[in-house]
Amino acid sequence: MKNSGTLKKDAADILRATLIALLLSLVMVLCFALIVRLAGLDGTALTVGNYVIKAISVLVGVCIGFRTLAAGAVKGGITGVLYTLVTVFVFAAADGFRSASFNFADLLTTVIAGVIAGIIAVNLPRRKRKA
Repeated sequence: MKNSGTLKKDAADILRATLIALLLSLVMVLCFALIVRLAGLDGTALTVGNYVIKAISVLVGVCIGFRTLAAGAVKGGITGVLYTLVTVFVFAAADGFRSASFNFADLLTTVIAGVIAGIIAVNLPRRKRKA
């Protein structure tokens, strides 16, 4: 039964990190849209900004959302995959499912950011952590 308890805690960490990353990315996309509108940025800046927003969202979501100290890289990678799938669905739903697109580069970016953030998150010294 010890394994099922650990699995539940790990799943909760992944879901918590994904939701935090999703909420953060929604806020950052709104801010970035305002900046693009005011500054009139080109397509390259939009692409780079999109990747930066996703990477920062996953990094912050994982560092805040992980509570247990085990398997940071694996949980971070899974969080990156889940985040990509959820954001594709949410942004497609916001567009009325007219242009739902999946980009492998987005998946790769979020998985790499998740793995790095998972390694950082489990090694950060915190007071109220459970082993």
